Amino acid sequence: MKNLLGALVAIVFLFTNCSKTESIETDSNKNGQVKLKFDLIVNGKKLVLNDYTYTNSNGESFNISLLKFYVSNIVLGKPNGETYTVPKMESFFLIDAQDNKSLYPIISAPEGEYSYLQFNLGVDSLTNTLPAEQRTGVLDVSKHDMYWTWNSGYIHFKIEGASPQANTVNNQFKYHIGFFGGYSSPTPNNNRIITLDLSKAGISKVQENLSSDIHLMVDIGRIFDAVHTISISEYPTIMTQGPHEQMADNYATMFTHDHTHNFQKIN
Repeated sequence: MKNLLGALVAIVFLFTNCSKTESIETDSNKNGQVKLKFDLIVNGKKLVLNDYTYTNSNGESFNISLLKFYVSNIVLGKPNGETYTVPKMESFFLIDAQDNKSLYPIISAPEGEYSYLQFNLGVDSLTNTLPAEQRTGVLDVSKHDMYWTWNSGYIHFKIEGASPQANTVNNQFKYHIGFFGGYSSPTPNNNRIITLDLSKAGISKVQENLSSDIHLMVDIGRIFDAVHTISISEYPTIMTQGPHEQMADNYATMFTHDHTHNFQKIN
């Protein structure tokens, strides 16, 4: 009986200590690391380029051979309403399904607890109008194949693949979504602002010399039916023509916060 009582006391003690939430001292003059982890899926299944066949809500089967999109203008928000905006030119990332390293953008942020994450899917109008020499790295207009030289604007989101329902050469479908509002005359603006509540699945706790890893699920399948239904057979190609605005509305819904790992060692 004494042994049983002792075991129960030990269990209660262990549970109490594991469940205890200790306050964390922070210094806004110190920075820690935030890593965004983009897990690419299609209708709940892992994205596998070229080899895997998926089905959309229209019953159309397809595979994906290429997927790229820009993430930019990152903002972290605290529960008290304070925000931290990542310096603009440190806040552009090109997510490329063929480049595993690109799926884990890293930013620096002041120590603190952050309950929401905001970013732009695409490249904003101001950046689209900067002199070309100021656009370097992932924004280099001569690299990455994410810029319409003939239309002077970035491609925010690009996906290509094949589907038996696509009445095109080699049954290819291509969706290249650009437009940022226009230079001298107005165009649609297919930038989309994504805001994610981190409080339900784990807020981001940033501390110096440690990493807060925010895991995001990105369901590519939602481009076909999240807000608007888009059929591959009807629209095997969407660029400057076709329902590009509707596709932008759809891709704005791809992101879900899955969980956060705080106090990770920096490799």
